[in-house]
Amino acid sequence: MNKGLPSGWHRVRYPLAAALCILTTFGVFPLRELLELANIVMLFLLTVFIAAVWLGRGPAVLAAFLGVALFDFFFVPPHLSFAVADAQYLVTFAVMLAVGLITSHLAALLSERTEQAQAREQETRVLYELARDLGGALTLDQAADITQRFLGSVDMDATVLVADTSGETVAFQEYGGRHLNSLELSFAHSAYERRTIIETDSLAGMGVAIVFLPLNAPSQVRGVLALTPRTDDVGRLRTHRPLLEAAASLVAIIIERLHYADAARHSELEVVAEKLRSSILSSLSHDLRTPLTSLVGLADTLAQMRPPLPDGAIETAGIIRDQAQAIHHLLSNLLDMARLQAGRVKLNKEWQPFEEIVGSSRRLLATLLAGRKLEIDLPRDLPLVCFDAVLLERVVCNLLENAAKYSREGARIQLAACARETHLEVSVCNDGPGFPAERLDQVFELFVRGERETAVAGTGMGLAICEAIIAAHGGTIGAENRPGGACVRFTLPLGTPPAVEEEAPS
Repeated sequence: MNKGLPSGWHRVRYPLAAALCILTTFGVFPLRELLELANIVMLFLLTVFIAAVWLGRGPAVLAAFLGVALFDFFFVPPHLSFAVADAQYLVTFAVMLAVGLITSHLAALLSERTEQAQAREQETRVLYELARDLGGALTLDQAADITQRFLGSVDMDATVLVADTSGETVAFQEYGGRHLNSLELSFAHSAYERRTIIETDSLAGMGVAIVFLPLNAPSQVRGVLALTPRTDDVGRLRTHRPLLEAAASLVAIIIERLHYADAARHSELEVVAEKLRSSILSSLSHDLRTPLTSLVGLADTLAQMRPPLPDGAIETAGIIRDQAQAIHHLLSNLLDMARLQAGRVKLNKEWQPFEEIVGSSRRLLATLLAGRKLEIDLPRDLPLVCFDAVLLERVVCNLLENAAKYSREGARIQLAACARETHLEVSVCNDGPGFPAERLDQVFELFVRGERETAVAGTGMGLAICEAIIAAHGGTIGAENRPGGACVRFTLPLGTPPAVEEEAPS
């Protein structure tokens, strides 16, 4: 009631109600010979109504009783006495008192409802201003400063604790306000984990945070809002609790918006960097393949000249040819990887037997596989599969080449395929050191090798190219270790091959 009036106003409301009744009595007393008693009753009821609207319910009740007493003492015969000459006046007193009490109650209730509506309107306006200011925040520091200024209007200091879930345990990054001690942080962790408000009245007046509101965003809890009252009035804090909860919700939403904006910014930078890298790789590959091809041809010409060159020169020409071919192979991988990542590769998929890919890959790597025991396990009833033969041949060649590189002379290499319900599963295994256990989830990344330091030549693109090609076909690929070696498995969707018409017997 009357929240906008001075604090001493509540102590003088009852004396003012009594003064209103006395003023009404002295104002009407000279006119008692001219006015009917019914009109005088209406004037006293008007006084009760004014007291109810202006002073509230309690003073209005006092005015109702005091008005009945003054009306009886000064205006009902015998005058200046509480005695009643006519018993009918008792009914007048009862009706006057009842009407006064009901009127005071309704008027006070209307005044309270009006004040509540005004208070809600003010809170809505304040929350709108907070939402508007937070909407313009670009960093968490700005959001914390805006929240601090807002809660300062209700005599509270705020500390925004943003949850960092990157580690094994949740840690808080503090913004605004002051640094919280270990006890306060424990309460903050409880509010975060339970997703409920934690309030500790026992710490009021000690200059520490006593209210911890979880910042419940639409997707998850983003942190905690810790509030420290500037006064010892805990009741004032409870009065503003709905406002504080609404403020916490707005802070949670802005923290989540800033989080997603930061993630989108990082993603955009990564896309730009990836495009730049792909462009550089593609440009280098195109510009260097032609001179390398010429270099290989010239080296072959030198090695086959007639009359033949000296043995040392022929050996040197062979080394030049081999190194040029290795660089040519590297640039081919770079170009393929750039094209795959740019999405400019169109699959030339046809229904064909997987056995043909195995045979062609085996012929291409005959020299490399000569010192290994290649075991091929292909069931006779393998169904036709729809794939790009050129790209899938690259996958099989890369896997066999890796298996040969990372195995000793004379080791066993196994290539097996089998048909499952929905896909064809192919595995390439070898007897060797296997993949490092801590890097199994990274071996398919670009420029990542199985061993950080190894004498085996390579750039770490073979498995990355395999993954890109298999993903373009809608399949999956993975690496695993087995006792005494390693395996790489990939799958291709089977689909429904077209019906093959049998030739009519001649």
